[in-house]
Amino acid sequence: MPLEIQDVDLQDETALRAWWEVGSAATAERPGTPWPAWEVSRSALAADNPEYDMTLLGAFDGDAMVGSVMLLVPLHENLHTCSLNVYVLPSRRREGVGSRLVAAVEERAASLGRTTLQSEGYVPSGESGPAELFAAARGYEVASREGIKELTLSDYRSRRSDLVAAVADAADDYTIVTFDTVCPDEHIASFGRLLGMLMSEIPLGDLDLEDSEWTPERLRASEQRCVGIGRHILAALAIAPDGSVAGSSDVRINEADPSHGQIGITLVDPAHRGHRLGMSLKIASHDLALATYPECASVDTCNAEVNEHMNAVNEALGYRSIETLLELQKRL
Repeated sequence: MPLEIQDVDLQDETALRAWWEVGSAATAERPGTPWPAWEVSRSALAADNPEYDMTLLGAFDGDAMVGSVMLLVPLHENLHTCSLNVYVLPSRRREGVGSRLVAAVEERAASLGRTTLQSEGYVPSGESGPAELFAAARGYEVASREGIKELTLSDYRSRRSDLVAAVADAADDYTIVTFDTVCPDEHIASFGRLLGMLMSEIPLGDLDLEDSEWTPERLRASEQRCVGIGRHILAALAIAPDGSVAGSSDVRINEADPSHGQIGITLVDPAHRGHRLGMSLKIASHDLALATYPECASVDTCNAEVNEHMNAVNEALGYRSIETLLELQKRL
């Protein structure tokens, strides 16, 4: 029986669970925590997202879903792009399932006028692997290589006093403000200004991405979605003497699975670098995560291999490499 590619109804919990099961099985061999818990996905996938239009597809052999894909279409900027991630049951690999799914989403992307497709592949740290070969065979080039690192929070606790001492008084002219998901009104405009420079300030390699504009209204909509699905953005801001937001960092933890967290964005305005703000913000956000969710055991992060400064900060905190992320790109 030939494979059929079908849309997955985001409001059909049975279909959504089948889609999730394929991804869970496909990522089970990877280190760390590569796939969200079902309760996390159930809330996030079914909720409206003000940033993206999302399509989920399944590859069906009869009634059984054997492969799946997520297509994300940006709504605000980078309107020439979309991103896709493909998953295939381990028992059904090398049968053309992934190729069928890639072809299906490429056709969708082209129909939407999107000309740049981006995806992700995962290989052992510093190595190549099947994901890279699969991507290359379908015209996807490696635009950037990033290291995935994991931190055991018990290790962070043991290092914390030395980290605080290393920062010393370098950031004394700045005030560190922390919050859970909802940015204080007095900082939201300046926080949005900082977020808007992200793509200009992080190493992108050959990724075809442009800066964004984060108005207070857009930020509030994003925050409210997080509140609605139980995702906590445990954030720290560095406030400069003139009252502007000079830097930020956050740890993201879901109520439905508080055992594990992820670093979201860490960014320091170039005008305020040289004050150890990156480390100060990381300490503050990790402290807030531990205070809010003492049961959280680990946090992971991802940074470009060429980002020497942030990689050094993360290594000092106790992060250790577990995998390499390949940022993949294809121009139609």
